[in-house]
Amino acid sequence: MTAPVTGPVSARVEAPELPPLDHPDVALWRPATLADAEAITRAQKTMDAVDHPDWTTPLEDVRDELESSHLDLACDSVLGLGSDGDVLAWGLVDLSPGRATRVQVYLTGGVVPAARGRGVGRRLLAFQEARARQVLATRSEALPARIQIDVDERSPAALALAQRLGMTVHRWFTSMERDLAHEIVAVPAPREAAVITYTPDRADDARLARNDSFRDHWGSQPTQPERWAQFVGGDLFRADLSRIAVDADGRVLGFALCNANPEDWEVQGFTSAYVGVLGVVREARGRGIAPALLEGVLRATAEAGLERVVLDVDTESPTGALGLYERSGFVATSRSMTVARDL
Repeated sequence: MTAPVTGPVSARVEAPELPPLDHPDVALWRPATLADAEAITRAQKTMDAVDHPDWTTPLEDVRDELESSHLDLACDSVLGLGSDGDVLAWGLVDLSPGRATRVQVYLTGGVVPAARGRGVGRRLLAFQEARARQVLATRSEALPARIQIDVDERSPAALALAQRLGMTVHRWFTSMERDLAHEIVAVPAPREAAVITYTPDRADDARLARNDSFRDHWGSQPTQPERWAQFVGGDLFRADLSRIAVDADGRVLGFALCNANPEDWEVQGFTSAYVGVLGVVREARGRGIAPALLEGVLRATAEAGLERVVLDVDTESPTGALGLYERSGFVATSRSMTVARDL
């Protein structure tokens, strides 16, 4: 059994010196700026093609990360540039602004395939891990603390790098697809709720419903307004495919919110929508809301002329989400994992 936390994170985590960033393949290490977004995206896409070839990182996502107000890019980002000025490696150290039950730092980024296998990744990740500890050493919350990385199962080298730093696999996630050429079976209407198309005026209502519904999901912390606005206000968000469930008073009880990235279609070989979040507030579970939301998304996506719906699910979710998706015709395609170290 894990011992209860009795003091602030700063009392448990010491701030180390940052390790030197030096490597013969890297001509210059420096912090990232917003002006680097396109160069970072180009580098990231070369990584995507090897690490998870069925989806690719859009420029919008990179810009959103670099623009996040809680990040200090001068301290929390790093670029490794080659002699030609191209990005060979990049990384962020992102302290989650939602800290209800845990203080979490996410490490993102990587090394382009052409520069792998020569130690660049080891230096990058060691720098990020040390910076994460520095960040945690400033926190006064009396909460558990975690440093974590998301790794695709198809990228064993990334897992090995994390394990060298003492991180272990904490959770598995499964990517799933639903071919819309197959019949969409009608489900019973939910009790005391109506499923309707999402509209922008319900953005914050949906955020609050998301935070309530994900309180018992592993590793989840409340989504803050800025990050939510980036999601539902982004160019790739598809309100027409998204659905919410409301009660007689118009209160949001559930949500299934989607985006669609045409760049993904090119690597997938089919057109698709991606369900970014689906959930039901805890007091409204058991009424058939989740299946009705999912059916609404499937039908809307098919009517829009897209071929599949894609999503990711926590394999051990206490809500039984994996079973819901399997019953709705989704099939597993790949897996990823959260690799973490608790402090």
